[in-house]
Amino acid sequence: MKLKLLLITVLALGGMAHAQGFASHLAIGAGFEGIFPAATVTKPTSNLNPVATTQWTTNSVGAVADARYDFGHHSALDLSLTVNRNTEAFQDQNVAITRVQTNNAEVIGTYIFRLPSTEKVKPYALLGGGMIRFSPNSNFTTQIPSADIKPAFAYGFGFDFKTSERWAVRLQLRDLIHGDPDFKLLTAAQPFGTGLKTHVPEPSIQLVYHF
Repeated sequence: MKLKLLLITVLALGGMAHAQGFASHLAIGAGFEGIFPAATVTKPTSNLNPVATTQWTTNSVGAVADARYDFGHHSALDLSLTVNRNTEAFQDQNVAITRVQTNNAEVIGTYIFRLPSTEKVKPYALLGGGMIRFSPNSNFTTQIPSADIKPAFAYGFGFDFKTSERWAVRLQLRDLIHGDPDFKLLTAAQPFGTGLKTHVPEPSIQLVYHF
């Protein structure tokens, strides 16, 4: 009985040590992120197709949450979730401007490569991708739009400014490249979207806690 109790205690302590070892490489952050999508424009391709179309997105600020795990001297894995709201607008030469307001969720995973740093300032580069879900709400001026999901490519860089043993401030500029959402409205009666790729700079600031 004593041997069994000893074995259980050893296993429990080992599990706690393993968990503490994992947590010591983990950092979580939360803050705000700006979303500044570039407009996309299709040019007339011929006299038979003389219409240029434009799609643009209103700028917005969202909330971002982040988890990062260091697994080497220069390497880490990062998973972030950003939520925000903006409006997609579309126009061609033959129709009025149509708009769809959406609630968006970005789930992005990236590989972090740490650059030469000091004790207080730790720069890094990032590369990865994920997906963005565009969820229309009741504010639109077109036919009823449907939710749209687009894959996204991510790259960028940032800095962690260490303020104490556990806390840091993170400044980051992440750029996303993804397809313009069309909300399944690509019909002759109600076209929407250029169908092109857009570039989205996303600067952010976070408060980070290191376990």
